[in-house]
Amino acid sequence: MTRSRGHARAARPPDGGQATAELALGLPTLGAVVLLALWLLAAAGAQARAQEAARIGARAAARGDDDRQVAAWAHLAAPADATVTISRQADEVTVTVRIQLSVTGSPLPPAHIVASAVAPAEPAAVGAGTAGPAAAGSGDHMAGVGPEAGARGEEAPG
Repeated sequence: MTRSRGHARAARPPDGGQATAELALGLPTLGAVVLLALWLLAAAGAQARAQEAARIGARAAARGDDDRQVAAWAHLAAPADATVTISRQADEVTVTVRIQLSVTGSPLPPAHIVASAVAPAEPAAVGAGTAGPAAAGSGDHMAGVGPEAGARGEEAPG
């Protein structure tokens, strides 16, 4: 009893359209994965920007800048819609930056990003009537350069 190989092939149903069906199911899934990856990347970038803005604000507050200047420094590093909160204690300052990240037209929920930085208040900045970092000669690379000077790092008009 020998069988012909030709009959075995003819008995199998054709695979026509199988690849098209798999592609039709796979593309939306791939699109959802790409959308999620981009959203996570945007959230990670916003978290990094918020943390850097909080750090810059805390450093400015620690050296004795007033709250308006501290908020301006933090807003330079943070996204446009960020909110900045400044809390001063006797010997330390805390700056918190909050961002709500939402992608327009996306089914993904908005991400609420919060970053805080704490810095010890510098001795010259503790107490009332401090002359500020430029007068104290702190040597800080940000001393004498304010947010109103622009992005090029020009000295602020005094």
